[in-house]
Amino acid sequence: MSFRLRTTLLLSILFSSCNAVTIYTTLASGYATTSAAYPISSNGAYNQEVLSPPTPPTGLSQQWAAKIQPANTLANLSISHKGNFIGFSVELSVVGQVLGVNSSFLQPPFLNHLANIKERAGAGPIVRIGGNTQDQAIMYNKTFLDGDDPQMISKYQPTVNGNPTGTPEVDFAVELFYAMGNITKLLNVDWYFGLQFINPYNNTNALEAATIIQEVLGDHLISLQLGNEPDLYADHKKRPSNYSIQDYFSEYVYYLSSLDASGAPNKKTILGPSVATGPWSCQDLINAGYLTEFQNYLNVWGLMHYPSENCPGLQSMTSQQVLPTFLTHSSALAYSAEFAPIVPEVMAAGLPIVILETNTASCGGFPGLSDAFTSSLWAIASRDSSDNALMLAATNISTFLLHVGGHGENYNPFTPPPTNISSTYGWTTGAVYYAALAVAETFGSSNASQIVDMNLPSEFRPGYAIYEDGLPTRVALINYASDDTGASDYDAVIQIAGTTVPNHVNVRYLSAPSVSEKYNITWAGQTMGGQFESDGRLQGTQETKTIECDQANNQCIVPMRAPSFALVFLTDDAMARSTTPQGSASLTFATTATTDDRLMIAPSVLAKMNGSGGPVNTRPVGNTGKSQSSAGISRSSFTPVLNLLCGVIMGCLLVLV
Repeated sequence: MSFRLRTTLLLSILFSSCNAVTIYTTLASGYATTSAAYPISSNGAYNQEVLSPPTPPTGLSQQWAAKIQPANTLANLSISHKGNFIGFSVELSVVGQVLGVNSSFLQPPFLNHLANIKERAGAGPIVRIGGNTQDQAIMYNKTFLDGDDPQMISKYQPTVNGNPTGTPEVDFAVELFYAMGNITKLLNVDWYFGLQFINPYNNTNALEAATIIQEVLGDHLISLQLGNEPDLYADHKKRPSNYSIQDYFSEYVYYLSSLDASGAPNKKTILGPSVATGPWSCQDLINAGYLTEFQNYLNVWGLMHYPSENCPGLQSMTSQQVLPTFLTHSSALAYSAEFAPIVPEVMAAGLPIVILETNTASCGGFPGLSDAFTSSLWAIASRDSSDNALMLAATNISTFLLHVGGHGENYNPFTPPPTNISSTYGWTTGAVYYAALAVAETFGSSNASQIVDMNLPSEFRPGYAIYEDGLPTRVALINYASDDTGASDYDAVIQIAGTTVPNHVNVRYLSAPSVSEKYNITWAGQTMGGQFESDGRLQGTQETKTIECDQANNQCIVPMRAPSFALVFLTDDAMARSTTPQGSASLTFATTATTDDRLMIAPSVLAKMNGSGGPVNTRPVGNTGKSQSSAGISRSSFTPVLNLLCGVIMGCLLVLV
């Protein structure tokens, strides 16, 4: 089976004389049988490795009590969370493939993946643009040419690069900010953006970028990340080997004083300290005075963390060996120990705490694990593996962003096809993406969901209770065992202390045949499809199981097959706050749609900009995309021709749709 996907997304925002944003797409009709094999490669995103599931635990009861306590008795009930708790961190070097070619050619599958979250969360998705490739990125005021399409990204592989992640270096055009603005107009997306910090004493270009992106995105820009993983700068050869916290502070002071003198409309828009919880701990930075010295600029406390290392030379275990550690709810809170002690102090300073970049393992993750159902369960809740959404939410972390890289990464939530087959094959939705759907429904659209770990006694069967306005509304349950015999299935017996259970509950399951399954994964009976088969929309009919409760004995019995995640709705209203219109996303991008007037920055801002002019690029190509030259074509240079063609093209669109 192959999914023949032909999409073109044309937005007339590029045309200065056109007042509407029009999306035009053509999509082949569903799945078509073909004798041609998929173009399987050895790249991480398309690896064919399948691991052996761990041996199931033994000696566990087939009934398991999950008792919900009154909210007013819980000292550790979390802060209120939104359904967009899980978002996405997109590496700067791949935005041309993931977001789109430019502001007028966006990727419908990317929009659909985000729309799924928005419809469940009742809030715009959260996306960060940055990563290792941000630190040396230069902004240009002209686009780059590749064939007939103006591009917003140009990248190249440096001849010397001490970074073990092997990422390329990147130039980007102001056009990227327009693309982000158009996506926001469509889906209400909020953004983090990473500024370059390779030479903070020569920061004119970065300050111009800070000014322009604020003008373009306005309140939809949450924060600007200043530097990426500075605690690893020495290891990655970006600074001298003796680079210290005090050196970092000196650079920060100079940069922020320059920000004060710049035209940036909002100075209190910095995310920091952006450490990787490596050589420097969060506590080290607080002890050195980071919070007090920079409090007038910080609006978010952000950090990056991967629970496991898989960079060249740093691997300690194979995928098969590390697999069992991702499938428990151990009482050893290795991850929380990194920053839990500083959470009260940071919150007291009025700063939300964000995991700006994470996934199953550094440098693309583990083949056969990061792209399998194991990653779905890990991203929802798995203490022993450190990073996970529900546990982090329970410890007052406010956002959790899954990293998206190139075709060489195993862990991508979604991956566009290689360029040479992009007109024939669809995207590949990764297993970890399903966690974002499940967590969006777990918190729902009230923006008032609080969560607590129920501390159930088995590390293989964790549970969480979710409250809204002081009342329990949902229960989240997991069975980590991978066992197709049925011997590891169990019944969760839900009880409510101080009152009785409802007469029924509704349940949605995230399930797969085993923890090693890559594509046969369903959330509430729906799937994103197999390799090269996704357009970002869920396929199939949504399934919700209604279970009658025993009110006389104050219990609702919820079957938990191995492996699976279950979201139990204690009220019909709670389920309604987690349900998309007609059970599927109403905001999909396979048909024509129109938004309002185009979004643009003030001409006065562009007039004052001194960004680089985009010389011809003769440098070697980076390893995450095709060659792109940077023949300087500015937005304004399109205007005379586009003004002439605008009416013709708009007429063509009307005929085509």
